[in-house]
Amino acid sequence: MNHAHEPRTTRTAAEGPTQADLDAIEAEWPQISAERDLVDAECRLLADPADVLAKRAHRRAVSALLHLLVQQANHDAAKAAPVYMLTNFGPADPAEAA
Repeated sequence: MNHAHEPRTTRTAAEGPTQADLDAIEAEWPQISAERDLVDAECRLLADPADVLAKRAHRRAVSALLHLLVQQANHDAAKAAPVYMLTNFGPADPAEAA
């Protein structure tokens, strides 16, 4: 996911966000939510390091965020490069096999 934002044009706060701004937020929302859950779990863990449920929540939050980041990386990579499927691992010409 490309987090580089286009330079903003001059706009007043009263005009509010553009549709492009709202679309960008919507696209990033799963990552925002996963990072928020991680911060919540870290706060619980810092409040009581011996709490077993806090440790479990932290592990789940880290796992969920990593899973999301891998999905995003795979999605971005799939858009960037063509995928070639190898179905026959032998020589292309049967005469070459001899």
